[in-house]
Amino acid sequence: MQLNFKLLKQEIKKTAYLALPISIGQLGHVLTGIADYTMLGHTNPTEMAGATFATSVFFPFMILGLGFALGLTPLVAHTNGSRDSMKLLNLFRTGFKLNFLVGLILFGFLLLIGAHLNDFNQPLEVVQVCQKYFLLISISIIPIMLFSALKQFLEGLQNTITPMVISLIGNVLNILLNYLLIFDHGSFGGLGIEGAGWATLIARSFMVISFLGFYFWRIRLRSILFSIFQDFFQFIHLRDILNIGLPISIYMFFEVTAFSAATFMMGWISEAHIAAHQAALSLASISFVVLMGVGNSGSIRSATYVGQRDVKKLKFVLLSVVIIALIISSLSAFSFLFFNTELPSLFVDSKEIEIVFFTSNLLIYAALFQFSDGLQVVFQGLLQGIGDVKVPSIIAVASYWVVGIPLGYLLAFHTSIGYSGIWIGLSVGLTISAIFQIIRYAYTFKKMLVVTS
Repeated sequence: MQLNFKLLKQEIKKTAYLALPISIGQLGHVLTGIADYTMLGHTNPTEMAGATFATSVFFPFMILGLGFALGLTPLVAHTNGSRDSMKLLNLFRTGFKLNFLVGLILFGFLLLIGAHLNDFNQPLEVVQVCQKYFLLISISIIPIMLFSALKQFLEGLQNTITPMVISLIGNVLNILLNYLLIFDHGSFGGLGIEGAGWATLIARSFMVISFLGFYFWRIRLRSILFSIFQDFFQFIHLRDILNIGLPISIYMFFEVTAFSAATFMMGWISEAHIAAHQAALSLASISFVVLMGVGNSGSIRSATYVGQRDVKKLKFVLLSVVIIALIISSLSAFSFLFFNTELPSLFVDSKEIEIVFFTSNLLIYAALFQFSDGLQVVFQGLLQGIGDVKVPSIIAVASYWVVGIPLGYLLAFHTSIGYSGIWIGLSVGLTISAIFQIIRYAYTFKKMLVVTS
């Protein structure tokens, strides 16, 4: 099979153009937590551990909700490719209301969990300092869900710049509010971890209001926005969104809970280990969400070609996202390997020698799983774009929970490897997931070519 390098170069440019704003926008959710950890880590390690623990409980539920919004994007891209404007309006109305309803349900669950934080077997002082912080970030799940519905719809239309700009402004606001509220400025501030919670809630609410303002300002989007006051749900579109969004939510939930389980296991060892784990995980999360943006752009490009019934161009999308992912993975792996002793100081006071040492060790393992993580996340995105979500979800859940977490537990607590064993288990799980996602895509793509030929 001959490859048209001119078309490949064009596709790489289009994919990168989509991926960069998506990645920056998605970094917003991660950077909000990282800003909290970083500022608290330089003032009070116990409050940093508290924020780490609270976020580890909260984050899986946030990801569970975001999966529903991510299910909207390939549907919008597919519909936009086939130029069905009425279906676009119906998808927005249904997706927005579904996200709001899911946000309310998740908030209820988080309130129930918040009353039982003591049951997670974490250090008592860590649980005590995070109570108000956990409540405030739990409230923020509602603006997160509304923001995500507005964001994913626009990204499905291949407008990725606006979500990026709003996310960046929201992050700057969060950091500014963190500085004002966490630290003591005499007549105000000095709220510590509670101040970080208020900063997060205010910044996320601001992002929703900004997005609503943008929709109202744009004439085409204004009519789409006002459609939310019409019928509650159109069940045919609700079914379509759930068919894609629910499996995405499930696999993302189990992926994130695997890392949360790793956090809890670190907490069983010591407060220093949980702080080191979070510092290393924060750095790994940055590369992950950038790669996730590449996967999402691949999903959008794939869904657009499927909507146009131009399946043969999918091979160019495949090659473009894999090339970009390998470049990003190489850069992050190089950084973690050769700057593993310098990077921890971004999150932890350099005087905390024990935490810095543990973090630098974990970054070596983070470097090793960059390629597995990159490939598994972009192939999941490609599979979403062609409507294959159920089997990839099963692959992900099995890789993390049947292999990764049990192996990490055994190595950490039943061998002399210790805390590093937890990250070895995660690395093995990610590698298995990547291998089987690639096999699944090859099978599905070949079947699509046979059907359309």
